[in-house]
Amino acid sequence: MSTRPWSFYAAPMSYFSAKIRPALYYKKIEFAEIWPTRDVQKTILAKTGVRFIPVIETDTGEMLQDTPRMLERIEDLRPNPPIFPEDAAVRIVAEVLQDFCDDVLVAQALHWRWSYPEQRQWVESDWEAVFGSLATKLAAQMSGALPFVGVTEKTRAAAEAWFLKFLDILEVHFRESRYLLGDVITVADYALFGPVFAHFARDPVPARIVRERAPTVMAWAHEVEAAGPPAPWASPPEIKETLLPLLAEIGKVFVPQVMSVSAFVRDAIATMPAGEDAPRVLGLLEQDIFGVPEQRIASAYPVWRHQRTAMRYAALANGEQAVVDEILSPCGVLPYLREIPDARLAMEGFRLKICDPMESVGSKKRA
Repeated sequence: MSTRPWSFYAAPMSYFSAKIRPALYYKKIEFAEIWPTRDVQKTILAKTGVRFIPVIETDTGEMLQDTPRMLERIEDLRPNPPIFPEDAAVRIVAEVLQDFCDDVLVAQALHWRWSYPEQRQWVESDWEAVFGSLATKLAAQMSGALPFVGVTEKTRAAAEAWFLKFLDILEVHFRESRYLLGDVITVADYALFGPVFAHFARDPVPARIVRERAPTVMAWAHEVEAAGPPAPWASPPEIKETLLPLLAEIGKVFVPQVMSVSAFVRDAIATMPAGEDAPRVLGLLEQDIFGVPEQRIASAYPVWRHQRTAMRYAALANGEQAVVDEILSPCGVLPYLREIPDARLAMEGFRLKICDPMESVGSKKRA
């Protein structure tokens, strides 16, 4: 068996790098972090065909990309300590939390990084260590993406008010629960840690707000970063009462948004030939952005994620579905699980593809 360190292509300020890094520490996997300089980006492209980070090359040369699948494969290769709940119903809740964080919190992360001129120089200096002379150009590109995720003058006040409410919900929960799902770290914590650590606890403007308004959230972030093993008395992952307000926010903010995008993307790719790469962006769609109608890009990737999670719910035994329903029905999350978008999307290797229609994955509503 090879003992060479894994290669972790990532960056300190990267949202999704932060999602993966603590899982490697938690699993006690030896790795070398490699920043995505121009030459390194060429290496990533040659090995995967895509330019996204994070990417992992394991000790056997296996390439991993796309954070939900990366975490699942890390679990396969290093099963202890586990990061996925053994209980099937609790795992579905963890998957919903992951989908929410990877979608809704991207807009928040971009806003708090790029909407404040007083921290722009700090951010560019931070990026220069990784990207060199390209830092200013890349910063301009990223800040220019705000309207595409629905952050505009029209939505900014609502987005910031929602963020404060979100922090308050997390603060109450983490005062009662060590992690999102009780006593042990799970994939849900890593999904939340990505934006909290890389953006909200690191960039100066949001970090000041988190420290003052939600100190327990900041303490949770440092606990996840420290990647300590589970306590000997730790209970299995569970859904605590204090998590329900967060699940209700997911039902209110995330579910209607992703359902509208799923319908839009399904129709947009209906006549595209099978085998082609699925366009990452299929147009602009008016959506509810933290309670305010505004245009935002409609992307195929979260629809594939929706399809993936809904199919996993559909595969549960009836008793397990009943447990999920009891937890999530009052929160407004069940429509996300009960309707599988017939979006003709499949992940092949590292690329999202248009696939042949799948009769078993039709847009079926389940009672």
